Amino acid sequence: MAHPQHPGRTPRPLAQPQLPAFCRTRRPITTTVRLSSLRQLQWLLWLVLALQLSTVLLVLAGPVPERVAAAAGSFTPAGIASRHDIPVPSPFKP
Repeated sequence: MAHPQHPGRTPRPLAQPQLPAFCRTRRPITTTVRLSSLRQLQWLLWLVLALQLSTVLLVLAGPVPERVAAAAGSFTPAGIASRHDIPVPSPFKP
């Protein structure tokens, strides 16, 4: 509902909406990108891709089996020879 106008009073003009100051500036918005920076970005993307691929391959490989507790001396030449009845020459005796 409109308010009644008083006689002899001029109506007040409606305020026009104003844009914020950063919208009213006339600066051109341009960005210069050098080719060397694009190449560096490309190498960085390749590196990230390689890391992602290696992570996926590790996940797909599955869990690593637990280490088998080896008996004392079983992986020494004397331990292997004792299982196969082979004499082992000693490095200290000629």
